Amino acid sequence: MGFQNIEQKSVGYRLLFCYVRFWYRTVFYRKVVIVHYDNVPENKSLMFTPNHQNALMDALAMLFSVKNQLVFMARSDIFKKFAPILYFLKILPIYRIRDGIDTLKKNQAVFNKTVDVLNAYNGLVILPEGNHAGIRQLRPLKKGFARIAFQTEETGKVTEGISVVPVGIDYDDYTHCRSRKIIVFGKPIPVADFMDSYHENPAIGLNLIKNHLAGKMKELIINIETVEYYDLINELRVIFRKEMCLKTNRNPNDEADGFYADRQFVDLYDTAIEKTPETVAVINDDFQKLSKILKRYKLLVGDLVTKPSVPLVIVETLLLLITFPVFVYGWINHLLPFQLPLYLTRRVKDEIFQTSFLFVLTMLFFPIFYLLQTVVVWMLLANGWMAMGYLATLPLFAILSWKWKNLFQHTVVDFRKIKLFNSGVGSRVNTLFNNIIQKTNNLIDLHLDS
Repeated sequence: MGFQNIEQKSVGYRLLFCYVRFWYRTVFYRKVVIVHYDNVPENKSLMFTPNHQNALMDALAMLFSVKNQLVFMARSDIFKKFAPILYFLKILPIYRIRDGIDTLKKNQAVFNKTVDVLNAYNGLVILPEGNHAGIRQLRPLKKGFARIAFQTEETGKVTEGISVVPVGIDYDDYTHCRSRKIIVFGKPIPVADFMDSYHENPAIGLNLIKNHLAGKMKELIINIETVEYYDLINELRVIFRKEMCLKTNRNPNDEADGFYADRQFVDLYDTAIEKTPETVAVINDDFQKLSKILKRYKLLVGDLVTKPSVPLVIVETLLLLITFPVFVYGWINHLLPFQLPLYLTRRVKDEIFQTSFLFVLTMLFFPIFYLLQTVVVWMLLANGWMAMGYLATLPLFAILSWKWKNLFQHTVVDFRKIKLFNSGVGSRVNTLFNNIIQKTNNLIDLHLDS
C-alpha cells in the first residue's frame, strides 16, 4: 500500500483496523456515542471536517465512526521519515509554503490522488483547525480544506461532485482512558454551491465556504467562546446537565440528550452574558472565590454536588481494605502492560497528546507483555494449563484493580469533603455553592422562557 494505490482496500490494513477498533471501542473508551450518522449519504464523494481537540484520538473518532476506509490528510513534514508507514495508514501529505516554495508543485499529484479517493467513495478527512487544543471551542478554520475542495471539484473528474460533512467531537475527559466521547455528524455541504463565488473571486469563495462550515461545526460541538467565563460555564454545564434535561424534556440517561442539554446550557449562558451581565459577573465572582478555597483541598466545584456521608465513607474504606489484595495482584501484573506506558506518557510535554501516546503504548504493550508473562509462568510452573489459567486472570484483574482505583479516588474525595466541611471555611463554602446554584437556576428559568 503506497501513494499510488492509497484508495484501494488492503487486507493488512483491515487486520490492523479491526484490532485498533477493538482497543478503541472496548478497552480504551467507556462509551462511544455516534449521533446523526444518518446525515452521511452512501456512495457519495465526501470530505469530512471534524473539530480538533485531542490529537490522534480525533482521527480515530472518524476512522471508527464512518463505514468506509477513510483517507486522511496531514502536514507534509511528518512524511520525511515515515512516508511508507503513513501511506499504509492511508494518510496523504499537504504541502505548505512553510515547507518550501518548491514543494507546492507536489500538491498537484496529491490533488489528483484525492480525485481517486473521492471517486472510490472512501471519504477524505481534513482537520480544518490545523492543530489540536484541549478546549471546548471552535478555533478559526484554516483555508486548506477549502482549497483542496475547490481545486479537486474544479477538475471535473469527481463524478458526482464533492460535499463537505461537518463533524463535532466531544470528550468527557481529554487525558484519561475509560471516559466517554460523542461524535456528531452534520448535513453535507455541496462544494458546487460555492463554485460561482470562487470563480468570480477565489478569496471570497474561500472565505464563504470557510465561514459557512464554521457555523455548521459550532452547532455540533460544545462551543464556549467566552474566555472570561470559560471555567465557570465548563464546570457548571456538567453540574446542570440533569437539570437541563428535565427542563427541556430530554432523557438525562441518554448520552446524546445530555450533550444537547450541555449545548443549550452554554447558549443560555451566552444569552445571560449579553442580557444580564451583572448577574453573571456576580456568579463568576462567587465561583472564583469558591474555586480558590477548593483548590487547597484538591477539590472541584462539581465535587460539592453530593454531600459526604461518614457512614458511607467507613463502608467504602472497609471495602477497599478487604479487596486490597485483588488490587495488588492486578497492579503487580500490570506494571509493564499499563504502569510503564503510563509512566512514559507522563513524560510527554504536550498534555493533550498524552492520551494518544497512552492509547498507542497500551495497545502494543498489553498483548506483548501478557504473552511474555504467560510464557514466564509456564516456564516456572512447567504446567501449560496453569499458565493459561494465569493468562485468563489478567484481563479480569485489570478490570477489578481499575474499579478498586476508582473507588479509592472517590473515597479520597469524600474524605477531603468531610475535612472541608468540618473546617472553619465549611459554612462559607456552602454559602458560595448555594448562591451559584440558585442564581444559575434563576438565569436558566429567565432565559429558557425568553
